[in-house]
Amino acid sequence: MIRNLKLISLLLSPIIVFTSCFKEDERIEPSRPGDVTTKVIEMLPDYSIQSYFSLSTGEVVSTNLKDSWDIGLTCGENDYTLILNTSRFIKIAHTESDNFDASYTSEGFVWQFDESTGNPSGNAIGTWWDSTASGPVSQREVLLVDRGIDAEGLPAGFIKIQPLLNSSTGEVSIRIANLDGTDERTFSFTKVSGLRYVAMSFESGQNAVQPEPLQSEWDLLFTQYTTLLFTDTGEPYPYLVTGILINDTLVSAVMDSLTPFESITREFAESLILTSRRDVVGYDWKKVNGDVSTGNVTYTAIPEMVYIIKNSDGYLFKLRFIDFYNDLGQKGYPTFEYQKL
Repeated sequence: MIRNLKLISLLLSPIIVFTSCFKEDERIEPSRPGDVTTKVIEMLPDYSIQSYFSLSTGEVVSTNLKDSWDIGLTCGENDYTLILNTSRFIKIAHTESDNFDASYTSEGFVWQFDESTGNPSGNAIGTWWDSTASGPVSQREVLLVDRGIDAEGLPAGFIKIQPLLNSSTGEVSIRIANLDGTDERTFSFTKVSGLRYVAMSFESGQNAVQPEPLQSEWDLLFTQYTTLLFTDTGEPYPYLVTGILINDTLVSAVMDSLTPFESITREFAESLILTSRRDVVGYDWKKVNGDVSTGNVTYTAIPEMVYIIKNSDGYLFKLRFIDFYNDLGQKGYPTFEYQKL
């Protein structure tokens, strides 16, 4: 019997845990504080762009359309963790069956998504392989995939997948088909040294150009992602939010809403306890004004929320958001100011 994972029932709202290796702590020689710099990140009003930003260079390292990939494989040695592109609201259901040839429906299953914290226990697919004396082998469970929403914000439909593993070579492949078995194809992953994950599209296979840069080159990912919110009565439900995820392999951070931005020094920052939780910056640095149920809302940045960030180069920065709109009044342009301490 395939191990049954703890599942959370998800409800669709109308409205990217993961570590492969950790950089050892190294002493960074103190330097003069940098100037306060203001940056605007273009996500577009439909939040269709994912942007990877480096605090050291002050530049966007790379961008991609959020719907350019569906699933990713860790590049860590002897690790075969699969992650979902939750910016598309993708969810997984476990069938507890290895019969890929059977027809399935989307009804009667419990669906779950990758938790935004990056905690391995919140990975939706979980450990889908077994370690044996002769090498790792796939459990061959058939997984159903709710592909979330497409570029137009419409339901993208359902498919079934079966992760496979060559015990001799360690190559991971994904068998894919519609729920009724039509349009079957199989795509293989090739791991790339220096990347946390390699990404794949269910339509075309592994991306020729990987959306995520080398893990040593970026600190912050500006993106939509799925997270768990709670109703007024405490009921959990998934929600697609717009915010920032950190490079949790090399970056850590903490939020301080009590100390003014201008008063935060390197000495003060060094006294804080930082976390590598992936959504530590998150989305709630902006306040929602209006009726969320109708979508008639505006957003106001909360500059009192200051983030202290230790970046991939080991330097400390302070950062706060000051706007979510561009000069034309269009949303999807998070604006922040930051300073190297």
